[in-house]
Amino acid sequence: MLTDDDDSWVPRLLREQGYRGARRRQPWCEWFVWRGEERWVAHGIDDASALAHLLAQMFPSAAARALLAAHEHDRVHAQDPAPTEHVRDPEPAATVAPPAAATSATSATSSVSTGTVAPAATVPEPTGEPERKLHEPPKVGERLILPTPAYPAAAVAEARETLDEILKEIAEARHDFALMAPRLQKVHMLGWICRARGLDEQFVGEHKVTILVRRVAHELTTISKIMWPGSVQALQMSARPDCVVAELGLKSTHLLRTWNDASEFVQQHRDRALLSDVPLDDYGWADDLRRPPPGDPRTILREAQLFVEALGGPAQEPPPRHLSTPPENLGQDGIDQLVKHVQLLRAVRLHSLQPELWGCVVGRLRWLAGRLGDRAPNLRKWLDPEFRPPVDNSKATAAQSEKLRLRQQVVRDERTALTEQSEPAQLGTWLLAAFDVFNTAEVASLVGDVLRPAVQGLDDEALPDADRRLRRRLRDLKAHLRNASDLGAISTTPPGEPDEHEPGDDDDRSAQPAPTSAPSSALSPSSDEVPDDSLTALVRARVRGKSALFVSNRDDPDLKAKLEEKLGLDISWCDGNPRKVQAQCESISRRSYDLVLIATGFQAHMIDGILARAARAGGVPYVRVFKGRPLACVRALARTLGLHENT
Repeated sequence: MLTDDDDSWVPRLLREQGYRGARRRQPWCEWFVWRGEERWVAHGIDDASALAHLLAQMFPSAAARALLAAHEHDRVHAQDPAPTEHVRDPEPAATVAPPAAATSATSATSSVSTGTVAPAATVPEPTGEPERKLHEPPKVGERLILPTPAYPAAAVAEARETLDEILKEIAEARHDFALMAPRLQKVHMLGWICRARGLDEQFVGEHKVTILVRRVAHELTTISKIMWPGSVQALQMSARPDCVVAELGLKSTHLLRTWNDASEFVQQHRDRALLSDVPLDDYGWADDLRRPPPGDPRTILREAQLFVEALGGPAQEPPPRHLSTPPENLGQDGIDQLVKHVQLLRAVRLHSLQPELWGCVVGRLRWLAGRLGDRAPNLRKWLDPEFRPPVDNSKATAAQSEKLRLRQQVVRDERTALTEQSEPAQLGTWLLAAFDVFNTAEVASLVGDVLRPAVQGLDDEALPDADRRLRRRLRDLKAHLRNASDLGAISTTPPGEPDEHEPGDDDDRSAQPAPTSAPSSALSPSSDEVPDDSLTALVRARVRGKSALFVSNRDDPDLKAKLEEKLGLDISWCDGNPRKVQAQCESISRRSYDLVLIATGFQAHMIDGILARAARAGGVPYVRVFKGRPLACVRALARTLGLHENT
C-alpha cells in the first residue's frame, strides 16, 4: 500500500521545488516521486538504499551531487550558527592514564603554556579513504562513490529474461529484417534498443542488466554496419530519449524523458512513421510482386555478391576501413554494372531463399552509393524503396518470354515419353534441358512419382558434358525428392501454368487502388506470395497433422484455411486480446499445442514477451512469422525445424 507521508522522508530540497512522494514496503522499499509530468521510481531493500537510487537518477553527475551536498551543508550551518565565545568544557576528574597518554597530555599542556607547537603523537595511518562527514561537500579531484542500489532478485531476473528475449527476437528476425526497406529496418531497431535501454535506465548500476543491454546495442550496431539502413542515433551511448522523434521523421510536442517513454512512442507511432505516397508491400518496397524472376535467383544473387565484394569487401561483414582500390575510383562502366545488379536483385527479392545474404549485398550497395556520391544518381534511384521499377513492354522482352515458353513446352512434351525404364543417358539429357528453363522445384514437379526412383539413382556421369553448376543442380534435385516424401506436398500442376487456386494472368490487381501506408490489416495472403513448393514440401513433411496456435491482431479465416491446406496443420486462432492470450498461455503450459506462431508485425512487445515465456516454460517451439504471409510462415518454420532450402 502506498503512503504519502512525504514530509518525513522526501529531501528538503525536493520538497522546496514542489516534488511530492509516496512509498511502499512489501518487503522491499519502493519510492514514487513526482512533480507535474515528471515521474521518478526508486527501489531498495530499505529507505536508505531507495534514497540512494532516487538521488542517483535525479542527480546523475558528480557535479550535480556536489551541488546537492553543498546546499545541505549551507542549510545546516544556517540553522546552527557558531558561538561567539568559546567555552571550555570542565576538566574531567583525574584518572590514571597509560604512560603514552600521560606523555601526550603533558606535551600538549607544555605547548599551550609556552606558545610553541609540539610534534603530534604518532597515530596509525588510515588504510583507505577517510570517511566523509555528513553534509560535507566533495573536494576537487576526490573520487565520489555512491552506494549501488539493491534491487529485488525477482525483478532483476525478469529484466534479464526480457533482454534475452530481445536478443533472440533479433536473431530470429534477421531473415525478414534483411528484406525490409531501410526505413522499416530503422523502426525495428529503434523498438529493440529503446526497450533495452529502458531496462538499463530502470536498473541503474545492475551489472548483469547493463551487460545484456550492451550486447543488444552491439548486435544492432553490427547489423547496421552490414545492412546499412542509415544512422541510428539511439545506438550511441550519449543519445537522449527525445532523439527518437527525429529518427522516425515525425514532429511531436510530446517530450520523451525516459527510454520507456521512447519505446512506447515507437510502438504507438510506427505506422505513422511508415506512411508513404506510393503503395508499398509488407517489407516497405514498391516492387511489382507479380513479375516472374528474370533468371535463377541463386545465380543472380551470387553474381551480384561477387561483383560487390570485389569493390567493397565481404558483404556479410562490416565495410573495411581501407580498400586497395577506393570505390571513388570506379569508372562509369562499373557504376552501370552496379545499377544492373540492383535491378536484378529487386526482381528476385522474394524469390531468393537466401534473404539474409540478399540484405547484406543490398546493404553493401547502399554503402557504395554513399561513397560514390553524386556520380551515381541512377544507382541511388534504384536503391530507393519507393521507386517503382518501370514495366518493360518492349518487343524484345515479349519475344524472349515467348521463346522461353516454347522451350518449356518442348521439355514437357519430352517428359511424356519418359518412363521409369528409360536409359540414364536419356534421362540425363532431359534433365539438362529442364534445368535450363525451370528451377529445381518445377523440375521436381515434372519428375513426379514415376521418375523419382530413376532420378535418385542417377550419378553425376549421367549428365552429358555437365559442369559443376549442373552437377550441383542434380544433387539439389535429389535432396529435394528425398526430403519431400509426401507426394501431396509436391505440386502436380505443370510448371508455368496457373493453379486453380491462384490468379491467372488476367488478374490485374494494379487496377485497384492500393493503400498508401503499410497495411496494418493486410494479414491475408496475397495472390502474388505463394510459398515455394520446394520449401513447402520440406516443411509439410515435418509439421503435417500437428496442432498450432496462431496469434494475430484480428481473425483471418482465409489465411487460416490457406496454411492448413498448404502445411497440413490444425490451427487454432487467437486475435491477441490480452484475456484470450492469458488463457492461451495456460493451454501452452499444458502443451495443448505442438507449435505457437505469432505475427509479430502486428503485435505489441508485451504480448510477444508473455507468449514467448509461456512457450519456453512449456517446451513448445515458438515461431515468429513477421506479418503472417504464407511465405514468411514457411520460411520461419523451416528455420525453426533446421531445414535447408535446396532451390
